[in-house]
Amino acid sequence: MLRHLLAVAILTPLAFSQTFPAFQWIEEIDSSAGDSFTGLGVDSAGNTYIAGSTYSPNFPVQSAAQSHIDSAGLYEITGPGSAYAALGLSSASAVVIDPQNPNTLYAIATSASEGWPSQLMRSTNGGATFTPLSLPSTQIETLTINPSNDQILYVGTYDQGLLKSTDGGATWNPLSSLQAPQPGQFEFVGVWIDPANPEVLLANAYGNLVRSADGGATWQMILSTDIFSVSFDSAVPGLVYASSNLGAVSVSTDDGQSFTSLTTPAPLGTVLPDPTQSGRLLGVGEFAIYVSTDSGSTWTLGVNLTFPVNYIQSAIDWAHGFLYVASSSAILEVSTNLQSMTPVGPPSTGYVASLAAANGVVYEAVSGTRDVYVTKLDPLGNIVYSTYFGGSNDDVAIAMTVDASGNVYVTGTTMSTDFPVTKGAYATSGATFVFKLNPTGSVAYSTYGPAGGTPAAIAVDTSGSAYIAGTSNGGLTTTTGVYEPTCTVCGITSNGFFGVLTFSGFASKIGPTGSTLLYSTYVGQPIGLEGNLITSVAVASDGTAYLGGANGIFHLNAAASAALNTNVPASFTPQSIAIAADGTVYAAGTANTFPVTAGAFEASYAAAPSLPNQGSNLPATVIARWDSQLSNVLDATYFGPGRSVNAISFDSAGNVYLGGGTGEAGLPTRTPIQLGFAAETGFVSELSSDLSTLLFSSYFGDTQDFGVQGMAVRVDGNVVLGGSSGIPGTSNPGPSNIWVNSVIVTPPPPLRIDSVVNAASQLDGPISAGETIVVQGAGFGSTAQLSMGGVAVPPISMTATAITATVPQGVPAGSALVQVSSSGASSNEVLVALNATAPGIFSQNGSGFGQGYILNKDGTLNTPSNPAAPGDPISVFATGVGPIAITDGYAVSQYPVDVYVDGIFCDGIEAFLGPAPGLPGNVFQIQVYVPNPANLVSANPNFQNFVYPPLVGLTMQVNGVPSQNGIAISIAQQ
Repeated sequence: MLRHLLAVAILTPLAFSQTFPAFQWIEEIDSSAGDSFTGLGVDSAGNTYIAGSTYSPNFPVQSAAQSHIDSAGLYEITGPGSAYAALGLSSASAVVIDPQNPNTLYAIATSASEGWPSQLMRSTNGGATFTPLSLPSTQIETLTINPSNDQILYVGTYDQGLLKSTDGGATWNPLSSLQAPQPGQFEFVGVWIDPANPEVLLANAYGNLVRSADGGATWQMILSTDIFSVSFDSAVPGLVYASSNLGAVSVSTDDGQSFTSLTTPAPLGTVLPDPTQSGRLLGVGEFAIYVSTDSGSTWTLGVNLTFPVNYIQSAIDWAHGFLYVASSSAILEVSTNLQSMTPVGPPSTGYVASLAAANGVVYEAVSGTRDVYVTKLDPLGNIVYSTYFGGSNDDVAIAMTVDASGNVYVTGTTMSTDFPVTKGAYATSGATFVFKLNPTGSVAYSTYGPAGGTPAAIAVDTSGSAYIAGTSNGGLTTTTGVYEPTCTVCGITSNGFFGVLTFSGFASKIGPTGSTLLYSTYVGQPIGLEGNLITSVAVASDGTAYLGGANGIFHLNAAASAALNTNVPASFTPQSIAIAADGTVYAAGTANTFPVTAGAFEASYAAAPSLPNQGSNLPATVIARWDSQLSNVLDATYFGPGRSVNAISFDSAGNVYLGGGTGEAGLPTRTPIQLGFAAETGFVSELSSDLSTLLFSSYFGDTQDFGVQGMAVRVDGNVVLGGSSGIPGTSNPGPSNIWVNSVIVTPPPPLRIDSVVNAASQLDGPISAGETIVVQGAGFGSTAQLSMGGVAVPPISMTATAITATVPQGVPAGSALVQVSSSGASSNEVLVALNATAPGIFSQNGSGFGQGYILNKDGTLNTPSNPAAPGDPISVFATGVGPIAITDGYAVSQYPVDVYVDGIFCDGIEAFLGPAPGLPGNVFQIQVYVPNPANLVSANPNFQNFVYPPLVGLTMQVNGVPSQNGIAISIAQQ
């Protein structure tokens, strides 16, 4: 998507008398949707290096130190020790053995990052190879095979209910007699078949146990309980045991038509009837196996387990006398006579999702785990080397850095007991790692890191020593003579009501060969004892280290034996730190207030008013420069609200570049390549070294959520940025695809476009046909001509720095290039998103927030001294509501225009389109009633005695797109 969207921006010839910022190249490194991005760096030759983590077994490798991901989604285990083999799937949520043919396996292969999409796979050769089956769902949760006819398969899905195949999976039919609480069918997470009567099915459907006596054609509700395990006693027809997710056991003597509770000595996730001895049961608990010889009337302890297990997940092979139970990443083989217990399978895997056993073999389905990746690109974006790095369990890259020679240093966390370490490594076990790759991609060293800390940042000095900083809640390995050898607040402390987990920062220094811990210390207790989360580190030429975190910036001396001056405003929380060539320290972060300096690019932080039901304002983003001792703030500026600045870099002239994430509107831009296309998108901005002038600033990304998570300036002055694109509109987009861009940055030319904003909201988000916009920039002469998508757009008004116009109806959907021509020259082209609607409400002061341009019923402006009363009609003025038709003088919008006062829907009256005093172009005017709470009580008792605050928010929503927050209406008190 990103490559397609920006192809126009790359390929458009720059046949102008001026030069503009442009893409040099765009590379999608991997498209598996299983990647995360950690960081980016460049060397002195202009090569680019990126690192992160991946679930993908197909990450592009070249000249690799490790050519394959060291984890698998399915294992075959034939005994203890090394008697196991990976079967190739990268991630699996379930494995099932055909009861009539043990060489036939089914596996539900999944996306390890999200669990979905999933695919049903079949092997007829014991797992040596798999082929996919075609199903109408990619959200598969369970599979069951008819024990007497393996051509009959049942698949439970999240989105399509229960599917049945009678031809071995060639075709599928829905079983739809159950209706879910939401549109669609019940979610099926477990299905069990009575082997003595295969027409009887029990199923977990949306947290209810349901039963079918006709092969799934019709169903009855049996229990309103989340059942996760069902077993049938083959010696006693009709005897059924069911266990809930909480380990409560129920028993049925009528083949599942009714159940009664069964008393057990502990929660049991699975009850297994012994087919060789009537009445004997094995009960799988979290810490032990229990045994009953009287069908569950009484129980005794059979054997204590050597580690706690997931008691819902087990498999039994009665014919060979073994029960298999699993923890999150290990398996125990327990003899069914409970006389022996042996660990089997790989010692370090991902989460064990499913077990199946037969013929003396157990199959283990594993939710796949991540390995680290490192990729080197030459100055033209071609891969030089690309490698995996990690063990057989989860390895997560958290931070990376590159030195001038092209050595790459990566740190992170690991669950692998077999993380690859080199001879002479500082540590050969642990929960964190540090490794270094040579410029060719070969391994220089690899070691586990110091115990007790979670890394967040890494830096390297000229000797090759690596500085790791992060957070610890105690147990940190510290060295002699350091600044803070102990943490007096780490762990759980009481606030008088409940326990609070408290933290400290830490800093550790690893020697150039990875074999020596040169120092390790807690950091942060003197100026904020709790929650000091260190997020960034930078190393000066004298070996002193600057660490930024929740409590400011700490400056450690070269031996980490003392903290030097830390004169940083208390409210400032740095996100990134970098040291300029002159030794001054730049930091970017957030603050509620900050002492900005004279001549700052943004001298004040103009926040929208905080109105009820619109949330609180985000803190200001601040960029600041200190002297090397942190004694004085040399330069400081605000940079809008709530942005994350993930990287700081410098060009040869000392200009400072910022890279990070922001919303789709509101970024200060200068000669941008594009505007925002997603709710969360990336940006790169260039400021002069004294933070007084914005030299370049642009959004980056497409319609997927994206953030610039790494950025650097190459020796040729081009900027390289990278990040991962995620799923839009989700709270957790998860790992996704990796992008790296090289951008040619040029000084701001005299004729340029700097932004395209909604004339009402003054925000530069997506625009829509018929919307009044303002194109802002410089050098617009009296002959200036605006074009959009190649269509000439007549201006409503024009100055040397702004052109006001209406978006034409004929512009292409999705995106359009906006350009201004004047006196034979042409400006930069800016790629702008085109939505069906992009509503903005006019304000009285033209800023886009504050008192709205709203007329009371008598036609006067709504103000605090002239409020509207509940129930009164008001007129709201807006633009960007989408296509409008004029019928009998009224404006009829294609999409419903919904207006809300204080979050309460307003009943509409009528709408018009035309000029309005002081507003540009034809304005959409909609009349609505201010909701009267007294009239809403019958539908919602919460409105009883409700009184509006004197000033509340007014918003508009059109086709699911909201207007800006911060528009206020005054309501009379009654």
